[in-house]
Amino acid sequence: MITVRGRLGKAARDPVLERYPGAFLSAGSCGRGPVFYPRVAIYTGAGASHSWIWFADLMERMGLYDVTFMVESDISSGGLDAFDFLLVGGGDTYAMAEGLGREGARAILRFVGGGGLYLGSCAGAYLVLTGVDLEPFTPFNLVRGGMLNVMPDPPEPRCLEHKYLARYGEEWVFHPVYGEVELGPGGVGGVPCFDGATVRAPLFGGPVIEEASNDEVLARFAGLSGRAAFPWPRNDALQLVNGRAAAVVSAFGEGTAVVSGPHLEHPLFPRANALGAEALLRHCSRGSGWARERRPIGRGGGEQVDGEEAARLVQEIKRQVSNARIVAFGLEKMPVTWRIGLKVWEPEKVRMFLDYAWCRLPFVAQRAASVHPGGQLEHLAGGYRAVTDLARSLKTRIESGEDSQAEAESLLGTLKELTAAFLSVYFKLRLEERTGLPEKPRTSR
Repeated sequence: MITVRGRLGKAARDPVLERYPGAFLSAGSCGRGPVFYPRVAIYTGAGASHSWIWFADLMERMGLYDVTFMVESDISSGGLDAFDFLLVGGGDTYAMAEGLGREGARAILRFVGGGGLYLGSCAGAYLVLTGVDLEPFTPFNLVRGGMLNVMPDPPEPRCLEHKYLARYGEEWVFHPVYGEVELGPGGVGGVPCFDGATVRAPLFGGPVIEEASNDEVLARFAGLSGRAAFPWPRNDALQLVNGRAAAVVSAFGEGTAVVSGPHLEHPLFPRANALGAEALLRHCSRGSGWARERRPIGRGGGEQVDGEEAARLVQEIKRQVSNARIVAFGLEKMPVTWRIGLKVWEPEKVRMFLDYAWCRLPFVAQRAASVHPGGQLEHLAGGYRAVTDLARSLKTRIESGEDSQAEAESLLGTLKELTAAFLSVYFKLRLEERTGLPEKPRTSR
């Protein structure tokens, strides 16, 4: 585990998370032969915002390092066949559905039906609810539930007008509360993180779920904290959400689908992390075939870079990430946002992406000569150099009062792709550290 200070470090060390790395180890051993950890795919394609990096953080906390980042073409072309979990976070649900298309929807349904697990939060939850029955969402009929936060004529908001509404056909999806909410247990018993208390989690536009009769409720809304914004009066918002399903578990074929309105994966909410981990662990414990036909661990292909060159490239990556972070600190002081599709992006998201690389660079530096293929380091160095230039150009345009939309889209898109590339290297090195050998390319299960 990386060393992180401040609130993130404190959350990562919360005792509620301690049981899960060992519990996944036990589930993967099954008392026979080698240990098999779940193979995890995290969606970073069209429509995905920044919150997929929270899933990466959660996997690291659980000791699950066999992680791959997928875009829509990977999924629609059968890439899920080699995996056990598919994690889909927040963002622009329309862009997700349009990007994945009917082929992507069929691939996801085939994956879960064959024994995989789908965990979707916020936009990833809306995407697969059967009650969200409107093109382009209709093919994604994975969870037999709907959403309650939809109406033809929502009242005017008291705040956060830019985050309040999203068009849904002739109606509107609306968000009466935005921020920290309290969750209580649903019908799924024996979930340790509740332990007689509520669990706090952030709700950033996710659905208030209308549960189906044959779904299990993992958690229900149980109150609103003082650390939230209320586009509706607080009592009206409480009346809408209280007692409603916040997260549900649905069996689908041989697999499991879990959807959550709140972000259970948010790294500042360890008890919510434990709730999400519990859903993953219970799927592993079902014996549904998630550990079938595992590929052996062996040496990967591709040319290694020599130690001196690896050190130089990592130093260049570090220098460019540092430069970009300095510019990003300045961007955060500027009163500007950008709407990309349906998603509103704030300047602080730039540094959020950069920080995920910055705090993991020391570990990569220690093992840089083990990176396969060595060209990945060169790609990262050039990519972060481009990010620094894009961030400076963006800042200049904002300071000059010019339109910055195109530069923001380019910077955020580049950061998303580059952070996935960096974390791919990082998780491969973590997996190598555990096994003693670089991982071998995957084959379909």
